[in-house]
Amino acid sequence: MKYIVSSFVLVTLILLAGCGKKSDGNFFVTGTITQGGQPLDDARVVFIPEGGAGEGASGPTDQDGKFVLTTSSGKEGSGTKPGAYRVTVSKTKIEWDGKSYIQPMRADEGEEPTKDEKLVHLLPRQFGEYASTPFKATVTEKKDDNVFDFEIP
Repeated sequence: MKYIVSSFVLVTLILLAGCGKKSDGNFFVTGTITQGGQPLDDARVVFIPEGGAGEGASGPTDQDGKFVLTTSSGKEGSGTKPGAYRVTVSKTKIEWDGKSYIQPMRADEGEEPTKDEKLVHLLPRQFGEYASTPFKATVTEKKDDNVFDFEIP
């Protein structure tokens, strides 16, 4: 009986080793965003493949301005594939002027007006747009090469 259990455990371990998750070809990417020499927190960094073909990746900055890229898979720190990227940085907030409302389309059905909130860009728009961003990065298969720091004046 001991031989059967041992054999079963060995076969199970071999099968599990062969079924390991294959690499998706992504590499870990990190960096820091600063503005005026200070860390930029709560911004969104997006790596968009040059030419627009392929999957991009994005990540938020923390209080130290640091970001880690995540692909659309949603797995934190999943990085991105090697290649050339344009990098956009944006920071926004929602504001309400305290008085503007949007009237409902069906007021007769009891719908209430909603606040007319506006999206406000807190950085110059050029940094958040693919066509005008001055930031570029080339992701490689070498982890040490995939640290990118960008400064917004």
